Amino acid sequence: MSSAFVTLDKKGRATLPENVRAALGVEAGDLIILERTERGTFELVPAALVPKDQLWFYHPEMQARIRKAEANLAAGQVTRTRTLEEARRFLDGLKKRSRRKRVA
Repeated sequence: MSSAFVTLDKKGRATLPENVRAALGVEAGDLIILERTERGTFELVPAALVPKDQLWFYHPEMQARIRKAEANLAAGQVTRTRTLEEARRFLDGLKKRSRRKRVA
């Protein structure tokens, strides 16, 4: 385990040493959360803001659907279409099958 020291200025600001920034993978302008641990200390956690219109992507159900789709792609379970019309027919067929499953 390595240690690093920082000094606070009059406004309470500190500069993280270069090796700490590199280990966290952060650079100027990045966000870091100070998260309180069970021991009462704080942990530095790199963070990112997610625009509200993109929150849907991080919903657990959507993440599960994405993992399933990626597994299908990796397994070669894909359907290729050559034209836009062919793609539309394929997608319309999926919609019809989905409706039949819900009714049954």
